[in-house]
Amino acid sequence: MGTTLNGIMNIASQSINNNQIALNVVSNNIANLNTQNYTRQRVEFAAIPGYRIFDWCANNGKVTPGQGAEITGITSKRSEWLDNYYRGQNAANGYYDQIGGMLDNMDNLLNDELSASGLQKMFSDFFAASQALSGDPTNNAYKIAFINAAQNVSDMLNNMSNTVQGYMNQAIGTFGDPDSFETSLIKTNVDTLDSKLQQLADLNNKLAQDPTSNTLQDSKNALLDEISALAPITTTTNANGTVNVIIDGQTVIKGGDKILTIQAVQGDDENNPVKIQLVDKDGNVKKDDISDSLGNCSLSAILQAGKGDSFGYKSILNDLDKLAAAFAEEMNRIQTQADANGTPMYIGPDGTLLESTTPLFVTKDGTGNFTAGNIQINQAVIDNPTLVATARLDPNAADFDDRAVGNASNMKEFNSLASKKLAGLSLSDPAGEGLSLIDYLSSLVSKIGSGIDSIKSAGDAQNAVVDQIQAQRDQLYGVDLNEELADLIKYQRAYEASAKMFTTSNELMQTIIQMV
Repeated sequence: MGTTLNGIMNIASQSINNNQIALNVVSNNIANLNTQNYTRQRVEFAAIPGYRIFDWCANNGKVTPGQGAEITGITSKRSEWLDNYYRGQNAANGYYDQIGGMLDNMDNLLNDELSASGLQKMFSDFFAASQALSGDPTNNAYKIAFINAAQNVSDMLNNMSNTVQGYMNQAIGTFGDPDSFETSLIKTNVDTLDSKLQQLADLNNKLAQDPTSNTLQDSKNALLDEISALAPITTTTNANGTVNVIIDGQTVIKGGDKILTIQAVQGDDENNPVKIQLVDKDGNVKKDDISDSLGNCSLSAILQAGKGDSFGYKSILNDLDKLAAAFAEEMNRIQTQADANGTPMYIGPDGTLLESTTPLFVTKDGTGNFTAGNIQINQAVIDNPTLVATARLDPNAADFDDRAVGNASNMKEFNSLASKKLAGLSLSDPAGEGLSLIDYLSSLVSKIGSGIDSIKSAGDAQNAVVDQIQAQRDQLYGVDLNEELADLIKYQRAYEASAKMFTTSNELMQTIIQMV
């Protein structure tokens, strides 16, 4: 009873306990000042409802004294809107973090193999060898140098193709090779996402049993932040503090139940080598492929690197394939095909000019489609350098001389490749009028460099957005030492006052007992 000494002592005792708990909470906050993902905790107080008693001193004979205060909970308040906004931006941030590794690989490719000391130098050396042979078409040493220079170009294209293909394989595996897919970046990241979703479901089960646990709530929010970096998610919160997770319109987590599994599987089409599926507990595929619905996130960055046509490993490989095909096909045309300027001819064993039919380049796989990976110099030409067609004449002309071995008309055709526009070379879509080999290579270097710079700039901007939101969350959720010190003083004073009230009431009680 609040109007008796016992009642006053009870109120004081409860107040001592309340403020002791509050001091413990403040102490815990200060201890977790630098703990990542910790949300500042607050003690919630409420007045204990009073009761009506009769008092002769009151005007109406009745009063309603209070009975002190009680702790209704220890809460860690969060803004669901701010968390959802952060996670939406965090998905895009995950995209740029993941694609950063791809940019490093592209930088290496740009600075090493596409640079003035790489493929550009190989072409420069080739045209220098071509010019030298033009000056002396009968010189066998110059022919060997010409062939070696052409082979160096094809070898460099092979190496670049293998390098880029290796990057693609790391990202999404080799098409048709299950073992490489199992260790690919996309498979391991999707498996990680599914594992984190299972962890969330398990955490939801614990929260359902202990909804007031701030530690579990912090773990839940930290896990949602991690999941959001891998894939864009939508969440809804249940009354017991558990959370539901929706991916691409499908509920994946409902409270403590993981309804769907997310998995990466190899596709059956080389142009679509990976599918990310949502599968129910019975193994039924609910969504066959959500790849195109992911937006910007860590998973989409891997897919762009491995199979994207806009900018990534595949697009670079496609551009290199164009270069290899245009170079090989035009070289073979000059080497073997007649045109209005005459027929390509080489110097035969007897020192006479013969019609050239041996191509300079062939494919490693025996197909007719040249790529950067399968282009190679014809072994027949390596074994017999005299097969290089240096002359271009009309064998049906009246003045044709099969001993005009000093004719270098065909070498002029080879030399013209440095500046001749080739219809197959274009970096635009749809294709333009074409570029020369040198201009195309320069444009490719510029395109890759520009793409890298663009992504880096966008990544820096996105990082700034996420940092700003994180700063807002830190301010709202983090421990502020000044506030904690102010609370420490407040609760300490309240504790001391409550203790004094208890002591005074106890002394009065003792005095009354002694009087009796």
